[in-house]
Amino acid sequence: MEVKQTFSEKLKSELCSNVYSNQAQKAILYSFLSNSLSISLTNKGEIWELKSQFFFIIKFMSDLFTELYDVKKSVMFTGINKINNHRVYMLRVTGNFQQITTDSGLLKKPVDVIKTTAQMKGFLVGAFLSGGSISSSTDRRYHLEIRSNNVAYLLFIQTILNKFNISIVLSQRRNGYFLYIKKSYDISDFLKLIGANNCMLEFEDTKISRDLFTQMNRLNNLDISNIKKSSSAGNKQIQKIKQIMNTEIYEKQSKKFKIFCQLRLENENASLSELSKLFLEKHNIKINRTSINHYVIKLKRL
Repeated sequence: MEVKQTFSEKLKSELCSNVYSNQAQKAILYSFLSNSLSISLTNKGEIWELKSQFFFIIKFMSDLFTELYDVKKSVMFTGINKINNHRVYMLRVTGNFQQITTDSGLLKKPVDVIKTTAQMKGFLVGAFLSGGSISSSTDRRYHLEIRSNNVAYLLFIQTILNKFNISIVLSQRRNGYFLYIKKSYDISDFLKLIGANNCMLEFEDTKISRDLFTQMNRLNNLDISNIKKSSSAGNKQIQKIKQIMNTEIYEKQSKKFKIFCQLRLENENASLSELSKLFLEKHNIKINRTSINHYVIKLKRL
């Protein structure tokens, strides 16, 4: 049975398929390593390890190392995550880590490394690939988040997004910290900023369709409500007209008022606008909705 791809997976897959400049590649690697790097010490020396539940992310990171540095790599399947039952893949890297650390600026603070727009966008891509998730494009509750155990790392992401006028909030769970976005237009702007154009269009498309459906439902409910109100008002007016129809009070009323009463008796559920049209169609009398409403008020007072 084929497992349906989640929107988060689709988004990360698109990010891994994009083409990036050398600046952006180094920023992606710097960001991903800052958030997800584990270091093991063995008899053969130091080993860098990166883990992900998505094989395509591990392959993407492996290709980045190949593109940028002279390293040895191995990819393996390490088992199943007991918490979410997802597979876990690992990339193991050995090489000249001193050269990688110096070139990438890995030991420096993000603010001292990430300066250009291309680097900022690359940093965000690495952050989402390493710790990001997003609700389904069809979910009514919009939610995008980036997780990390490093508060300074998340605060720097928040600083970047503030420069692009995207509002993102820092919060804490028992197992770490996370940034989240709830507003749909901020999520759209974020997707566009990191270059996930296909997912951004899908997100926007679904949102427009859902908003249109919601609006149509509201209009339908409003129409039903108005019909009920008109019917209830019409019933009360008819009861009142029948009470006064054969009285002296009724006989003293104007011709137009009597026509209104007759039309209401014949059209129980008609709105005031519809009664206005009936005045013109049946009696060739032009009368607006406001004037008919005066007759309704007058009827109540009789």
